[in-house]
Amino acid sequence: MKITPHNSTSIKENITSKQSSKINPQDKTQDTQETQDSIKINQSEISKTVKDINNAIGALQIAVKKIDEINHDAKDLVKISKKPQEEKNIKKADELKEKIYKILQDSNFNGENVFSKNYQRLSTDIHFDPKSIKVSIVNIQDPNTPQNFIKNLDEQKKYAKEAIDILHNKLSTTMDELKKTDSSYNTLDKSALNQSQFKNAHKPEGITLERITKLLG
Repeated sequence: MKITPHNSTSIKENITSKQSSKINPQDKTQDTQETQDSIKINQSEISKTVKDINNAIGALQIAVKKIDEINHDAKDLVKISKKPQEEKNIKKADELKEKIYKILQDSNFNGENVFSKNYQRLSTDIHFDPKSIKVSIVNIQDPNTPQNFIKNLDEQKKYAKEAIDILHNKLSTTMDELKKTDSSYNTLDKSALNQSQFKNAHKPEGITLERITKLLG
């Protein structure tokens, strides 16, 4: 007499269930690779932000220095405007305006004009508006125009200094984010990755502060 286990179907289902519950090594590798790629992309974006902020800070520092130079010449324009009819003053005013215009045009940092940059794209808290500095508004026949020009210079200088502080704070926050991505990268289960492909895809040190410094250099 042949005895057939009454629960054979149940046993098969149990075996199938255990097999399906096993983690597929390929799935684990794919998940780890996707996480690694995501971190690499995030690091790249943060690196670009760090570079942009550093360039902006450098440009703003140049802008503050140049505004001081312009302010000195603008004060001479105020003096001249008190006697606008004198021929020598008319000529002198034109020379000063041309000098100021040249300063605005030739003030560069890393190959970019510091009075043409859009600093507000880095932070909505920045109010520095370099394009508002226009020497063309100065007319010595109207003494209010050189006064208004100086007033705007002082205001923009204040905004530029505030922008430097804002960007320094943002840089600090961004560097903290970079450290976190480095930490996330270092805690990845790299055993799930093909080691030869992993080494070629990404250097073991990740993106560190030292590498950022070299990038900015």
